[in-house]
Amino acid sequence: MKKSLALVLALVFVLSIALTACGTKPEQGGEGTTTEPKVLRLADTEPPNLDPQLGTDQVSIMITNGILEGLIRVHDGQILPGMAEKWDISEDGLTYTFHLRDAQWSDGKAVTAKDFEYSILRLLDPATASEYAFQAHYILNGEEYNTGKMTDASQVGVKALDDKTLEIKLKSPTKYFLALTGFLSFMPSRQDLVTQYK
Repeated sequence: MKKSLALVLALVFVLSIALTACGTKPEQGGEGTTTEPKVLRLADTEPPNLDPQLGTDQVSIMITNGILEGLIRVHDGQILPGMAEKWDISEDGLTYTFHLRDAQWSDGKAVTAKDFEYSILRLLDPATASEYAFQAHYILNGEEYNTGKMTDASQVGVKALDDKTLEIKLKSPTKYFLALTGFLSFMPSRQDLVTQYK
């Protein structure tokens, strides 16, 4: 009995030393912090395109998902708030109203509903030639605008009601549309920068 107890105590002692060695050690700069730079590597190849309305490959999508945020996020099959902190869906399932949280671009300029309106219209614009434009065909007049049957972008069912409110109208109820708004193609672009660098 004494041998068994001694063996168990010795095993607990050895395991406690081993587990302590696995813990993190605070570095200079305060408890739990380090002064060494932190680097996140996402891919071992250059992304072909970081334009959210034009990216289609896995590397571009992975990196763009890390630097931009859509209206919502999908995590473990659940829809969570993204740039939209909340949203309303009309009873008939045709009108989605997104209420944006406060956020800024890296230069400090506010992200607005107009950025999302511009991006979705740009996604559908035939001149953009986005391979994923079909994902916005659920939007009222989206397919017609994308295919050139209609040229007036103001007739497409996407509108910034104010800086923090985006309204999207669909042509028919689409249960999975909310999840689509978290995809790369619906992420915001800034019109001033697209115009400057394209």
